[in-house]
Amino acid sequence: MSLMRKISGRCAVALSILIFAGNILHAADEDPRIKEELESSRQVNPLKQALGESEYNKAMRSGKYYYVGNTKCRLCHRKFFLGRKKDPHDYAMKYLKGGYEDSPKCLPCHSTGYGVPNGFVSKKETPRLANVQCEGCHGPGNRHIKIARKTKKGGGFLAGADRPDVLKKMCKSCHTERWDRSYKDFHAAYSKYKNADPNEKPKEKTARK
Repeated sequence: MSLMRKISGRCAVALSILIFAGNILHAADEDPRIKEELESSRQVNPLKQALGESEYNKAMRSGKYYYVGNTKCRLCHRKFFLGRKKDPHDYAMKYLKGGYEDSPKCLPCHSTGYGVPNGFVSKKETPRLANVQCEGCHGPGNRHIKIARKTKKGGGFLAGADRPDVLKKMCKSCHTERWDRSYKDFHAAYSKYKNADPNEKPKEKTARK
């Protein structure tokens, strides 16, 4: 009886693997970009790509940066959260289907800090960092919170608004030509995130008289 149970158990595992593999192949057939991504040698770590390996390694070794989750961000940036309720970044994990929910090829651009110390690991272990949150674009936010509490000002991010060149590299590390064929105007899309309401036009600077 125990032998039959072992055989039955092994068959169930084998069947699960076949179903999982079948889902992946089916999804790849539906969207050829998935197959391209899986077969590419590209290793994505948005924060490392934006900062450069030297600065990234120095920051991570310092132990001064860690992710806090967007529940902390909401305390001060409530208006932005209300204006961005339907933002695609906030639902990034839902786009992972067909066996890709745990794929190391997909998670760097569908979660917050995957592959970075203290970043996203899995939905089970780090649910608070699922989807692309504020820190998914700006990097760990603990220092920003510390500075904001003391000075009531911004700063402290590795890829903050005060470092637009780095921040734009963060965007482009995921929003590549492969995945954003309809991304006609990057600068226009980037500028929209300066406002809490995505439909609000960027304020024009008026010249001083």
